[in-house]
Amino acid sequence: MELKTNLCSNAVRKIGLLITKAAELGMQLDGYGFADENKHSGNVYLWLEDYPFTLYIGLGSDNVYALWSNPNDGEEIELDISKMNLSQLEDWAYALYDSAENA
Repeated sequence: MELKTNLCSNAVRKIGLLITKAAELGMQLDGYGFADENKHSGNVYLWLEDYPFTLYIGLGSDNVYALWSNPNDGEEIELDISKMNLSQLEDWAYALYDSAENA
């Protein structure tokens, strides 16, 4: 996983929260991926190639969400993951993918 280093201290703190949440979920962090800040939205995100969703924290919050992006039209769907486990997150994202492929 690649971590951007030219971030403000608050973005670095939020990336720490994302990495901690990913570890708590049991996600493998040793694959290809990025942890960075979206300069346009202010969201901080953790994208890992091995998972069908991205974890992120929005501007002005410390709540962790999952984000799924439709590969066909770019539509994004978010989910509060506070009460979810990794299996539920993967099922959610794969169901969205299947729905998009069959549309």
